[in-house]
Amino acid sequence: MTVSRPLRAVLAGLVVLALGWLVAPHWAPPVYDGVGFPDEPYRFVVRPAGAPTTKAPTTATRVVPVTKGTAAAASLSSAEQAPQVSILIPTDRLQAPAGTDKFVLRATPVHPIAAPSGGHFWSDVYDVETSDPHVTMRDASPPATITLRAATAQRPYPTIERYADGTWTKVDTVPVGNDIYQATLPGLGKYAVIGSSALDVSQLNGGTGGKNGGTSTTGVIIAVVAIGVVILLVVIGIRRRQQAATDDEAGEYGDEPDEYAEEADEEADEEADGEGAVR
Repeated sequence: MTVSRPLRAVLAGLVVLALGWLVAPHWAPPVYDGVGFPDEPYRFVVRPAGAPTTKAPTTATRVVPVTKGTAAAASLSSAEQAPQVSILIPTDRLQAPAGTDKFVLRATPVHPIAAPSGGHFWSDVYDVETSDPHVTMRDASPPATITLRAATAQRPYPTIERYADGTWTKVDTVPVGNDIYQATLPGLGKYAVIGSSALDVSQLNGGTGGKNGGTSTTGVIIAVVAIGVVILLVVIGIRRRQQAATDDEAGEYGDEPDEYAEEADEEADEEADGEGAVR
C-alpha cells in the first residue's frame, strides 16, 4: 500500500510528539498541576529564612451533618492554589455522641512541634480535629485519606506522618503530583509531610521550580512544537488537495476550446473541399 506524502508527514509529526512525551518525566502528571495554573508559593505558619513573604495559610473546614446517629461523608480543602491540605472521609466513619445533629471538621495549620527523629518538616503541621472533642473516628474500607502539598518538589520522596499521643508515626503515602502526597487517615490528630533532609529553600517556587519540579522544559517544548507541526502539515495537505482539485477542473475546462477548435477546422476543411468539387 502506497502512503501519500501528506500522510507520511503527519505520521512523522506524531512520532515527534511521542518523543516529546517520552522526554517528559513520567512521575510528573501533566494535568494535576495544570499548564497555565501553577501552584502559588507555599504558605508557612512560620516562614523559614529565605522563603518569600506570603499570606497566612488557610484552614479547611466542613460542617458534617449527623442523621440517626450516622455522620455524612466529609470532603474539605484549604483555599490555596493548589490546596495545601485536603481530606476525604467516607460516610459513617466519624462517630458522634448520641443526640448530635452536626459538628464541624477542621484541618488547621498550627505552629510546628518537634519533628520526628531524623526527619524534617516539608510542610506545615495540620491539626485534624472536630468542634466536638467527643467525636471519634473508626477504621474501615475504603479508607479515609489526607492529601498534603509539600513546600518543594525535592527528592527523595517524603512521607506523611501522624502525631498523636506524643509520637510521630508514618502512614502509607503515595505521590499524586510533583509536590503533592496522599496518605490514609487512620484517625484525628496532627499530620505533616516529613522529608529525610532539610527543606531546600532555594527550590521554593510553588512546587514547580528547581531541578525536580514539573515536567521538563525540553519535553514541553518538543511536545508543543510537534503539535504545531502536525497541525501545519494537515493544513498544507488539505490545501494541496484543494489546489489539485482546482487544477483538474481548470484542465477539463481548458481542453474544451481545443476540441471546439478542432471541430471548426474540420468543418472548414469540409466546406473548402465542397466548394472545390462544385467548381
